[in-house]
Amino acid sequence: MTPLTKNTADPLAAWKLMVEDRQDLVTDPEGQRAKLRELAMLAYQRYQVDAEQLSDMLEVTDAAREWGLIELEEGYRLGILRHQVDEFEAGTQFFYKGKLVRVL
Repeated sequence: MTPLTKNTADPLAAWKLMVEDRQDLVTDPEGQRAKLRELAMLAYQRYQVDAEQLSDMLEVTDAAREWGLIELEEGYRLGILRHQVDEFEAGTQFFYKGKLVRVL
C-alpha cells in the first residue's frame, strides 16, 4: 500500500469520494483501480465494512475502471484525445473499436 492510502483516517469515505472522481478514472483507470482496491481492503481491515460490502466495493471498483476505459476510448474515437504510438508500455490495455486490446 502507498503511505498515503495506508495513513488515510477514513478509508471508506475516501473510497466513496474517489469512486466519484470521473476525471481521474478516465485519465488513469488502472491507477485509480489500484487505489480504490487498497482503500476497500483498508476499510475492511478496519472493520468499516463486512465481507459482503467489501465484495460489492470491489465490484464497483472494477466497474469504475471499465467505465474509465470506455470513456477513454470514446475520447480517442471522437478525436478529443490522440494516441501516441510510443506512449503504450507492454501490458497496457485499452478499448479500440469496441474491443479490449492489450499491448504486447
